[in-house]
Amino acid sequence: MLPPENRLKKEKEIKRALAGKIAAGGAALSLRAAATDLPAARFCFVVSKRVSKKAPARNLVKRRLRAAAAALMGRITPGFDCAVIARPGAEKKTYRELAAEMEKILAKSRLLAPQSL
Repeated sequence: MLPPENRLKKEKEIKRALAGKIAAGGAALSLRAAATDLPAARFCFVVSKRVSKKAPARNLVKRRLRAAAAALMGRITPGFDCAVIARPGAEKKTYRELAAEMEKILAKSRLLAPQSL
C-alpha cells in the first residue's frame, strides 16, 4: 500500500498529472507525469471499464499497480505527480509482469534511478 504522502487524491491534481508533458507507454500500461515542487513522488492509477467490465478485475489490477509502485518508491525521483493508466490486457497480467512493465515505463520516462547493488 502506498503511504498517504505518495497518493494523488484530488481531481485537480489527477487532471494535472494526466495533462503532464512526461509520457511513456508499454503493452499494458502507460504513464503521464507532471513536475511538482513537492518532496515526494505521488501516484494515481486509472483502470477503466475498457480494461474489464467487472469491478473485481479492475480492483485487482489497481492493487497490483499500487504494490508495484510501493516496491519501487525508494528509486523513484521525487517531485513528480504520476498517473499510471492500465490498457486493455492488463487484467491478464500477473503482478510480476505488471511490476516489470511499470519499472520499464518509469525508466523510459527517466523517473527511476538505476538499481544499486
